[in-house]
Amino acid sequence: MTDGRCADAVQVVAPNGVTWTRIPDGRSSPADLLRELAQLTMNHVEREWDWWQEGRAQQEHDRQWAILGEWDNGASRRKPHQDPEASAEAFLAECDRRHEVEKQQRAARATELYSKERESLRLELMRTEADAAFFAHVLAAPASKEQQHAAERRMAERQTAARELRSKLGDPEDVIDHDGYYPAERRTSSLSSHMTVWRHPMLRELHKAKQRKRFKTLLAMRPPAPASMCSECQAPSQWHEYALSLCLFRPAPPAGSPAEKLARLLPGWWRRCSACTAYQLEHQWGGTLALPDFTGEQWRAMLPPMLREIFAPDPPKAKKAVARPNRWR
Repeated sequence: MTDGRCADAVQVVAPNGVTWTRIPDGRSSPADLLRELAQLTMNHVEREWDWWQEGRAQQEHDRQWAILGEWDNGASRRKPHQDPEASAEAFLAECDRRHEVEKQQRAARATELYSKERESLRLELMRTEADAAFFAHVLAAPASKEQQHAAERRMAERQTAARELRSKLGDPEDVIDHDGYYPAERRTSSLSSHMTVWRHPMLRELHKAKQRKRFKTLLAMRPPAPASMCSECQAPSQWHEYALSLCLFRPAPPAGSPAEKLARLLPGWWRRCSACTAYQLEHQWGGTLALPDFTGEQWRAMLPPMLREIFAPDPPKAKKAVARPNRWR
């Protein structure tokens, strides 16, 4: 990578070997150009993860293209009589064509390979593994001997069940959904939605409410790897081990339906991801399904610090009354 001057023109050679020349009235530096070119090659989640402010994405887009517009690599020169609007329409038409081809390919894949039974087995496997992990977290600091014994037994049962399910299912990554998507494809989409539909609005909400500690905690969270995301909702898979889900696009159950009635009886049931541990519902149901001596405070203590601050923060401390002098005496 080099930069220099050719006939008083500022030039820079990008990592791919392309030479860029700054236009006569350009003011950006070669370093500015190289930085923006590198940004163009980044995954959009990595690039936009901290663009939580309203309108930030458009501001960054405008700033980036203002810099890129000051440099020419020769390829940007239009052919004589070329209509830029027609070129843009042709580009969009090509994008639509490719999207339609991919849609048809997925539909054909679903027709050939989709199995409701295998899909159900895969969901049961993920839920069972999340259950086992939940009980392992309980065992890190059991509240009583009785609770420890119950958690050990249930963890062992869930681990055995998970091994049996995995043996019966085969590779869970080969199981497509009814729309023809593989799990890895859905995870990539989940991560993008996690950022744009949950993270950015949540940061704006916390900032507006002046909840500084929660805001700083969420802002410090780095982008999860796509492989660590859940394929069934918009949360990282690890969150399911703590009974946390993010089903951002699930509508409310139809009014008057059995699902609506059950949702009222079991708070959290409708919003729970199908890959999440079922222990929260079992605890609400009670009886032998509930762990002895398990409380909300114990669940809160189980959470990693980041999740605890975001989803179960300490209640605000009551402000002490300040004695003020009576100026009317």
